[in-house]
Amino acid sequence: MKWMIPKQHGAWSMLILPFLLGGIVGGWTLAHIPFAIAWLFVYMGTFFLFQYIKQRKKSQELLRTVVTYLTIAIVAAIPVFLSEWRLVWFVLAMIPFGLTNAYFAKIKDERNVWNDVSAVTSFCIGGMASYYLGSHALDGTIVWMFALPYLYFLGSIFFVKTMIREKKSLFYRNVSWGYHFLLVAIFIAFGYPVLALAYVPSLVRAVAFYGKKIPIMKIGIVEIANSVFVLGCLSWYLFS
Repeated sequence: MKWMIPKQHGAWSMLILPFLLGGIVGGWTLAHIPFAIAWLFVYMGTFFLFQYIKQRKKSQELLRTVVTYLTIAIVAAIPVFLSEWRLVWFVLAMIPFGLTNAYFAKIKDERNVWNDVSAVTSFCIGGMASYYLGSHALDGTIVWMFALPYLYFLGSIFFVKTMIREKKSLFYRNVSWGYHFLLVAIFIAFGYPVLALAYVPSLVRAVAFYGKKIPIMKIGIVEIANSVFVLGCLSWYLFS
């Protein structure tokens, strides 16, 4: 087999931010260590599984990588479920969205916006699981744990569309600008200044970067930096 790492900067942010937010707000436990390992290898295993699904000529080396990664994930997940078996419900909730991603891989349409939305949903459910592992609570905060990162990543989907695949589309430009503006405006109007602040850089980069030729690597770096800022603001709000 061959050890490989997905080269998807935005996806790494989606993987890490909800997990960290869940641990920060819900409280860290020793079980978060194998959880992190399982979460990492589930992502990498399914990423390359989708690559395998869409291959016309199936690569046995790629399949061995998928099997190895998913085996590591399963083994790492065992102590997590022994610590809190109710996390199985979060896993079950992710399955329909994983199947949706597999479908788009099969038809070779991974750039479809609904494929992105489905992936974001899975990542945010993972953030809820991270929160629940520490807090053991199904409360109002766990709803925020899903909704706040989801709102950020949904905007990122629109932004990346305007910068790469749909950079000449006025429709996606208007959706991206309108979405980011409304997100900030609504949180201000309802008296959530910290949450509004969390999404201000997203609004600025959506408008300022539009129409400019920016390397994909730089876009990825900006998204990672923005994710760190968002994580800080959301942690601040949920702790206050």
